[in-house]
Amino acid sequence: MSEKIYMVSVVRDLSMYNKCIGENPCCAGVEKVMLDNRTENLGISERYNRFIDTFTDDGWVVFCHEDWMPLEPLNLDRLDKSCLWGPIGAKMEVCEHTDFIHISGSIQQRKKDGSWHKDNRGTWKGGDTDTFDCQCVIVHSSLLREKGLRFDTQLTFDLYVEDFCAAAWQKGIPSLIAPIRCRHYSGGTIGERFWKSLEYLREKYSDCPKRFPTPVGRRNSFGGDQSKPILNYRRTPWARLRYLRKK
Repeated sequence: MSEKIYMVSVVRDLSMYNKCIGENPCCAGVEKVMLDNRTENLGISERYNRFIDTFTDDGWVVFCHEDWMPLEPLNLDRLDKSCLWGPIGAKMEVCEHTDFIHISGSIQQRKKDGSWHKDNRGTWKGGDTDTFDCQCVIVHSSLLREKGLRFDTQLTFDLYVEDFCAAAWQKGIPSLIAPIRCRHYSGGTIGERFWKSLEYLREKYSDCPKRFPTPVGRRNSFGGDQSKPILNYRRTPWARLRYLRKK
């Protein structure tokens, strides 16, 4: 028997939510949990934690943005319940002198009006990754309860899933790419709030031996050795090749 799936979204744009999730035939049969944020506009982490605190059912929980759209029915039955899952993220390749960020997984990126923006196809197609983009993270309810996983409310709208992955790693929980065909109606922006959130994470994980990449920004990280240069693999493959030739 298939596990029940709960799609949990914090919603400010109801028409976008209905387009991507509410009226999406690929979401038929899943339990849609719309967390209405149009009046209070609370931080997403706080909304997600309120859901976790009151959730008593069993099944897969898909924490996703209102503008994240599955392009196929979600089949999560084969996923390992002891791991975090997501469609798109980043993986750090740690080297002696320079570290490299690989985008992992894949996603169609579209502008809000539906026009083409770009398609992110990672060099790391599947398997393990370090972090997921905030647009979607998937976790089983049994893992939420057993490990006491929660989102950091200091991170209101940026990097809260990257932190979720890092906190899970510290508890021995790996993150893996879920091969889900999906689309995101947002290119994302990097503003002052993002940089403040990144500095907060760097302080929070200053003693963590592992270096975590952020999918957004492509050259940003927290934890590990912050003095070491970091490059994006896709944009600078020549730099990685030159480094490997020196080894």
